[in-house]
Amino acid sequence: MRKTLTTSVAALSLMLALAGCSGPGVDSVELSNDPASGTAPSVTFETPLNAEEAGAKELREGEGAEIAEGDTILLQAALFKGSDGTSIGETYSQGAGQVLTLEQGLQESIPEMYDALVGAKEGAIIAYSSPETSGAAGDDSTSVEVYEVVRKIPTEIEGEPQDSPKGLPEVTENDEGVPTVAEPEGDAPEKLVSEYLVEGDGEEVAEGDTVIANYVGVKWSDGETFDSSYEKGAPASFPLDNVIEGWQEGLAGKKAGSRVILSVPVEQAYGTEKDLGEDSEYPAGDLLFVVDILAAVDTPEAPAEAEPSAAPSASPSATEE
Repeated sequence: MRKTLTTSVAALSLMLALAGCSGPGVDSVELSNDPASGTAPSVTFETPLNAEEAGAKELREGEGAEIAEGDTILLQAALFKGSDGTSIGETYSQGAGQVLTLEQGLQESIPEMYDALVGAKEGAIIAYSSPETSGAAGDDSTSVEVYEVVRKIPTEIEGEPQDSPKGLPEVTENDEGVPTVAEPEGDAPEKLVSEYLVEGDGEEVAEGDTVIANYVGVKWSDGETFDSSYEKGAPASFPLDNVIEGWQEGLAGKKAGSRVILSVPVEQAYGTEKDLGEDSEYPAGDLLFVVDILAAVDTPEAPAEAEPSAAPSASPSATEE
């Protein structure tokens, strides 16, 4: 099976809202374990749970950095059936988690969620229930959603820019700090090229880590941008062993806080037009990426029999075809 970098993965999506105070239904929710890092929490609550209004309750206070307005954070989630408390699904076994930015758009569209997260600390676990989650588990009960604030994610790369390696196109920034790649000239390198454009001072990315990154991908043939996390509005989160080979090999060993340019030959990218077929959504041929490695964290280990998740997410992790 060939692994590809895509924009979707089977994972829980964030539900509609978090309320800033406790309400009927969520008051009875308690942690039944103190989960270790990377492990999904278990909870108990009075059943059946039928919330009359949205409510959130902090089950565990975090001990890390405080989350502020405008921060980008990594979340993990678990979902429980309100009728009997059984688990419906979770994101921990899928590795990537959910990346969320506490921006004005979120504040305007889902103010309760925004208010609940601002002021929380890394490591906090929050339970949430709302009438709008009724029916999610296939019955009339209200589902219970449990979110862990894993960590705050830096959003900018700092350091002295370096020129692109010889033979690769020039990379500049627009006024918003988004990398802009000049149209490639000549033939693409036959082998993978992975070089720093800005060298950070964070920890090195290890094989199997979950990487949080912003990136731009262009076709070597014509310089067309085919994918960009900036256009999606949030950094990507993906286990390194679930992406194309060029990313696995090219990002392993690079430092967090760095900007890296990757020239990926077709054999380590998605394949040729013949390989992909006429209707493929993936770009064929040699590719070029500029990747800002914002952070790298341990990927939670999947249980022997991971439960299926309840809904798809927009996390740009990888899937197998």
